[in-house]
Amino acid sequence: MARRRHYVVVGYDGSPEAHAAVTQGVRIARGRTVVIVHANDDRDLGKSVVDAILLEGNEELADARYETRVVPGRPADALLDVARELDADTIVVGTRGAGRVGALLGSVAHELLQRSDRPVTVIPPRCAERMAVGRST
Repeated sequence: MARRRHYVVVGYDGSPEAHAAVTQGVRIARGRTVVIVHANDDRDLGKSVVDAILLEGNEELADARYETRVVPGRPADALLDVARELDADTIVVGTRGAGRVGALLGSVAHELLQRSDRPVTVIPPRCAERMAVGRST
């Protein structure tokens, strides 16, 4: 019987909150593969966004097992599709907290919490700021 691989899916859009989501995803992975997902219909542009995290010297990724994916479509749909495909253990996203309905969570995070069939960890802006300060010291 084949052994099941375990995954943590992380949403990434280049924002500070997304950087914090990657950091948190790596922290909770503990031997699982982190799959960094960026939703973009323009694959070249999407690849440049995802590649930027690797070029920035993200220390968290240095010792982690990870892969990156650029997936067409809306961010919540892309994350849910990848999580289902991999039977991921959890999804991690950052939020900027914009918009009326998702004023506290952000629209992607809000949609994930409404639709996901697996745990979702949401990194709010203040937490992302704190994590960024810890990274720069």
